[in-house]
Amino acid sequence: MKSNTITSQFHTVLVGCLCFLLIVVMFSVASIAASTKKVLILGNNITQVEAPTISKKVKKIQNFTFDYEITKDPKLAKADATDFDILWLGQGEICEGGWRFTDQGADAVLAFVEAGGVCINVEQDHDDAVGCPTPWLPKPLNGDETDRTQNFEPTKAPEVGTLFTKPNKITAIVTDDKWHNPDRAYIPLATVGKHLIVALLYHGDGAYIVTAMQNEDQAKVDTNLPFIENLLFYAATLQDKILAVEPHHKLAVTWAQLKMSL
Repeated sequence: MKSNTITSQFHTVLVGCLCFLLIVVMFSVASIAASTKKVLILGNNITQVEAPTISKKVKKIQNFTFDYEITKDPKLAKADATDFDILWLGQGEICEGGWRFTDQGADAVLAFVEAGGVCINVEQDHDDAVGCPTPWLPKPLNGDETDRTQNFEPTKAPEVGTLFTKPNKITAIVTDDKWHNPDRAYIPLATVGKHLIVALLYHGDGAYIVTAMQNEDQAKVDTNLPFIENLLFYAATLQDKILAVEPHHKLAVTWAQLKMSL
């Protein structure tokens, strides 16, 4: 009888210790995931300065560290949300003097965001005579050939958050061709006149951050670098919110399985 009591107590203590260790491991994994973000940049096909500058100069922003991989593949074979947190569609990689992207690439972007990734795009060429298709976006959005500007007006949408204030106070963004006539699903974050400078679109378990930022040469990239830092910080924070529920869900399932097996 005494032996059974001791065995039962040992079993209870063992289960408690294992569950505690499991909690520590799961939260440690969640913490690592939150602090390090892997970014896949589609770039170097149109401009040779955007992707190298970002990958060399934006390594750490507050509590986030960014690891980069640059691809020139318009089919985006590597765009997997299990391998990367953020997908950056570079200057003119989709449209520059016409459609440069691929159907496979468009499908890869949609799948990446659907699975929980965050996609950021910069300016694409919206030549009125040619146009720029947007099959990589799940909702309609039109491009417009416009003049270059640097001014913008943040909207009052709560989703704006600290996009233009953290880590940098943003007063100018170099933009050229812009977006307009958005589907109601888009959340405008910054505008100039009737055009979108930045918009947010939730899709599946992830999100798009659509911008009109122009990074076609080193001077423009350097001017936009503070906003690029803000964008990546905003995307990383947003992606953490997407991941926040998953560790707890996995913990509950694993804990239940552990208790059932002991």
